[in-house]
Amino acid sequence: MSDRPLILLLVEDEPLREALRFSLETEGYAVGTRPDGRPAAAVVIDDDREDWPAVGESPTIVLTGDAERLLRRGVRGVSLVEKPLLGDALSVRLSEVLKTNKSLSARP
Repeated sequence: MSDRPLILLLVEDEPLREALRFSLETEGYAVGTRPDGRPAAAVVIDDDREDWPAVGESPTIVLTGDAERLLRRGVRGVSLVEKPLLGDALSVRLSEVLKTNKSLSARP
């Protein structure tokens, strides 16, 4: 079993999904593309998806080109990364989310 954090990547667009998979694996993460019962360190969802599966307790990052639309829909409790993805915006946010989640779970 891998000790690399598992990132669940829920992105419909295949070229984008494969580019993100490559990038995340290069950074040392394990990447899954469908929920399979394994606990994920974080979930990355493209807001172009029609359905958002239940992702349990994992921190969620949503890739969006329209954050205001998500807020109007009532989406809360997620981290947002604006599209188009520029530089290392996803990597930085993922690192922040994992660090925050780790410190919260370490509290008594």
